[in-house]
Amino acid sequence: MSADDPKQPLTTNPPGTGTGPAGGEPVKQTPVARDPAAEAAALAALEAELLGEPAPAAKPAPAAKPVEPAAKPRAAEPAEAAARPAAAAEPRVTGGEPAAKMAPLAKPLAKAPVVMFDKVTKTYGTGSNAFTAIKDVTFSIPDYPGRGEFVSILGPSGCGKSTVIRMIAGLLPQFPQTSGKVLVDGKLVTGPGPDRGMVFQDYTSFDNRTVLENVAFGLECRGVDKAERLDRARVWISKVGLSIKKDADKYPHQLSGGMRQRVAIARTLILEPRIILMDEPFGALDPPTRSRMQDNLVKLWREQSPTIFFITHSIEEAVYLGDHILLFSNSPGTVLKEIRVPPPDRPSIEMQRDPKFIDVVMGIRETIDRLETSNRAGD
Repeated sequence: MSADDPKQPLTTNPPGTGTGPAGGEPVKQTPVARDPAAEAAALAALEAELLGEPAPAAKPAPAAKPVEPAAKPRAAEPAEAAARPAAAAEPRVTGGEPAAKMAPLAKPLAKAPVVMFDKVTKTYGTGSNAFTAIKDVTFSIPDYPGRGEFVSILGPSGCGKSTVIRMIAGLLPQFPQTSGKVLVDGKLVTGPGPDRGMVFQDYTSFDNRTVLENVAFGLECRGVDKAERLDRARVWISKVGLSIKKDADKYPHQLSGGMRQRVAIARTLILEPRIILMDEPFGALDPPTRSRMQDNLVKLWREQSPTIFFITHSIEEAVYLGDHILLFSNSPGTVLKEIRVPPPDRPSIEMQRDPKFIDVVMGIRETIDRLETSNRAGD
């Protein structure tokens, strides 16, 4: 598949993470083929749901066509699909219905890990005022062909989770480490870089810029032509489930918390970073909105396949989103356990009812409860 052909459907994953820096050539993001009618209906349904209104009635004809694999053989032919007009595509940008299961991890590539911590310690202050946030933290996230891992980070409060991902990002004051090595692609982290994008818990939109201008901000910093960056920003506004018509010209204070986090995610992903660092981005959202944001994030992860580090205090969220969980100990934090779980293949509200899912959650909860109890007891 040519990276310059935006209309050709993805049938296989390219080498590396699928975003360019991971074992492949840089890929210029281009808008995918879209069906305006289907997209408008999907967006209208999401907006109605957010407002608590009944969703608009769907037209029966378009809903029946995609479920006829045998009767429509041409739909499975990439060459013809690429030659069709944009109306043939059926994008799904709203949360609540993850697509096909993420491809399983293959054998790691014979190259440096995407991220590696080698006996990393971070101590603030000196003498009697010294405080050690993390100590001898060691882990390695291999570079896999086709996609990156979704790494959830769990642990008791104050165990240094934010310190870890801010070190990867190269952000002060957590960076640099007191001792040990933090490497990205085999190279020591020396500060922030375009290969790493950060989404914070706080809503970080620029108040004096519209949604469209916020999403396009990173491209503006890179010197991308105004017309091109705004076109690409509109694509990403749609991808994160916002309405181009209704939301693009709004200012952050006119948006709900969930909508503002969608803007922050779009502003990060539009730059196609190799690594995405997310520090409790959904922590302040109400449960229904949080569930929709989880499902939307899974879809975006499948599209770009970056390596994601995701901090959360919710065990259910960590198990649903991640396929690799780093469980940290009490402060000073260190990696207590690494857990592998299947990547999500259903909406979060459905997957969290699965007995196997509940068993994994309960096992982790027991461990964290013991850590929290020990911490309160002063052990």
